[in-house]
Amino acid sequence: MKGMSRTRARRLVLTALAVAGLVLPGAPVVASAHGPDGPTTQRLSMGTSVRGRPIPVLHRAFPPAEAARVRVVVIGSIHGDERAGLRVIRDLKQRNLPANVDLWLVRTVNPDGVVADRRTNAHRVDLNRNFPYRWRSVDKGSATYSGPRALSEPESRALKAFITTVQPQLVVTFHQPLYGVGANDKGMPVVRALAKGMRLPVKTFACTGVCHGSFTSWVNNRTPATAVTVELGPSVPDALVHRAAATILTVGSRG
Repeated sequence: MKGMSRTRARRLVLTALAVAGLVLPGAPVVASAHGPDGPTTQRLSMGTSVRGRPIPVLHRAFPPAEAARVRVVVIGSIHGDERAGLRVIRDLKQRNLPANVDLWLVRTVNPDGVVADRRTNAHRVDLNRNFPYRWRSVDKGSATYSGPRALSEPESRALKAFITTVQPQLVVTFHQPLYGVGANDKGMPVVRALAKGMRLPVKTFACTGVCHGSFTSWVNNRTPATAVTVELGPSVPDALVHRAAATILTVGSRG
């Protein structure tokens, strides 16, 4: 979108979302609690789950004429039994937003798993093994089953379409309980900055070998964005939730 006015660029993104079926019918754009000069909030949906539950998205941004945009997507959970990231999303909904951050908040891409308190979706597929990068059918019958084929699940297809449409610069996805920020070849300066701000160690999460079909690997290898996995611990104090939210906005605002 280089060379295009920011107003037109934002309109094109929102138009693409509507064409892709990502905007809820009649979704309002409402003024935030920060007043008339603050960011606006738009409620969207990227699709529905196996059980027909919506996968909501909250979009927060200042009017586009005020600053250049760094698009940041934050995903609270992919695994339904890993809920601490939902608290980070809740914090980011209320936190003061840097003027140059275009923030997209996804509470969970696995609402059926959250309701069932289960890692997998309603088809018993691990959505974090269902993406088309190094995918193969593995672990059938287990909690890490990758599904019958890449993108077999409606949640995975919706998330892929969403990322492809929004074209973020940074994607942060929360997991538990391995306590660290995942190293990757594409974005180590960002990884180190997130780890420092959150006071978490940098770790390599290798899935006991190769992470077949993981969402972060797909983003890093098939899109221009940098994706980072943040693993919170089994028990997450409020202080860490607040640090995580603040750090994402600080690192995101640097572009």
